[in-house]
Amino acid sequence: MKSLYLLLSFSIVFSTISYAQTPGEIGPLTAIDSYATFQGYDETVAHLGQGEYQIFYDNIDGVLDKPLILVDGFDPEDTNNINAIRDFLVYNNPPQNYIEELRDIGVDIVILNFPTYVRSSDGETINGGADYIERNGLILVNMIETIKSEMVGSEELIIVGPSMGGLVSRYALTYMEQNAMDHQSGLWISFDSPHLGANFPISFQYAINYLAVQSGDPDMIAMRDMQLNTSASRQMLLDHYAMHLQSGEPFLQDLSKQLPIPNDFRDTFVSTMNTQGFPTQTRNLSIVNGSMNSTMVESPGALILNTSLDLGSNIGADISLHFTPAESISNYEIDYIQPTYVGVPVGDAFYAYAESPTYTAGLDSAPGGTILFENFFGANPTPAQQEILDALLIDAFCFIPTLSSSAIDEQNWYNSVDGTETIPFDDYIGGTDNEPHLTLNQEYVDFLNNEIENHYLSTPNYGLTNNITLLGNPIQETIRLHFDASTNKDLLFKIHTISGKLIASYQLHPQNGTLSLPSPAKNGFYLLSIIDGNVKTVKKIIVQK
Repeated sequence: MKSLYLLLSFSIVFSTISYAQTPGEIGPLTAIDSYATFQGYDETVAHLGQGEYQIFYDNIDGVLDKPLILVDGFDPEDTNNINAIRDFLVYNNPPQNYIEELRDIGVDIVILNFPTYVRSSDGETINGGADYIERNGLILVNMIETIKSEMVGSEELIIVGPSMGGLVSRYALTYMEQNAMDHQSGLWISFDSPHLGANFPISFQYAINYLAVQSGDPDMIAMRDMQLNTSASRQMLLDHYAMHLQSGEPFLQDLSKQLPIPNDFRDTFVSTMNTQGFPTQTRNLSIVNGSMNSTMVESPGALILNTSLDLGSNIGADISLHFTPAESISNYEIDYIQPTYVGVPVGDAFYAYAESPTYTAGLDSAPGGTILFENFFGANPTPAQQEILDALLIDAFCFIPTLSSSAIDEQNWYNSVDGTETIPFDDYIGGTDNEPHLTLNQEYVDFLNNEIENHYLSTPNYGLTNNITLLGNPIQETIRLHFDASTNKDLLFKIHTISGKLIASYQLHPQNGTLSLPSPAKNGFYLLSIIDGNVKTVKKIIVQK
């Protein structure tokens, strides 16, 4: 596989900078409000949103001049703090952190988190990681404006949106474009994001709701509401249990409603996103974790679990759950829950049924980025929840369908992607297998490195008098520079290894617009700094003798 630095094999020019930080410094955790208020679909007034961010300055000059903003995804309990979000971009075994590799080549990382906070306007506790996508998008708008005002130079930003962060960033960028705001972003990367919706098996939704209602267990109720009933989850889920219930019933299904039905929140959200479309002033990329050649996650209708639960105090339940069925199948039993007392059935059993459309099998088995059922229960499942996990016959399900993360609007979720489809991305990458959601691998890193080099780091030089040209790169025996305008003073030239070790320093005066320096003795990648007082230009050079 190609290394990180092999792909960065062309001249890289950094912008004019003035020293502000120590290389590698980490800025303070800072609160940030949304650019504007937003009124949620079930709210009577508009509210500001609140986020928090931290800047991880690059390891070369420590100046905020090449920002990459990494945006938090769906996180209802705020388990993904800033450091956890950094690990979204970890790959290989042993693990390599792509964030740190980017910092090594001069990229400044800005991580935006949506924390849990108490809203000052009404005292309500807000789970920011599951709040309205639009409100979080407006936090990102303010983040972009803040970084633009603080950064040195006029380089373009990179915006990376993992999972729900792809929707948040898409909304923010299109909002700015449609409101005549310059987001100054050249590259937008959507990382396995649900542009056409997300999936959680409807059988599991029914079962969790049934157990929450019947047991009254506050942990089960909280888990259900956090994962299924937050604003963001209702905006993203393609099928939502509450839309299938009988009127006035807390858990009984209306058997006439077996086809997938999204929550009303999703209808409103889809209308908004369709109106806005995709950013048009950025180069748009997508990483897809689902199979691109229609490999299924599991067989439609597969048995998820079949077990007896001990709910305590001699109360239990026999439970059987299935994935949604193949196309054109109706009245397919996906839920059976029989209450028991000391192991003996008591009361009525609970049943739920699902039907798949004529044009596609159910979402649970569709090609897509997968997620483990255990993620639904969090880090500390209750004994009853652990029983469910221990009894699972299938560990994972399709969470973000391939066609959703690639935003290919086709009816059959099982279609392969062969490059002939209409797609709103300039380029995309995926594999043949269904990978865990937010999987980053060497192939995807190579893809990103190539894009960052061609569309971000290889931008015009803003250093010194905007007139320095590196003549020939790779370098052999001599580093040759050309200055378009005369320079009437000595300049300081320094050569560092890519890790920052100084290997040469020269104080020279360019003559007749040209200058030659001895190249380093060993082949490899180096950074050439050209310094005039507090102003510095950095060029990446490759020595190949």
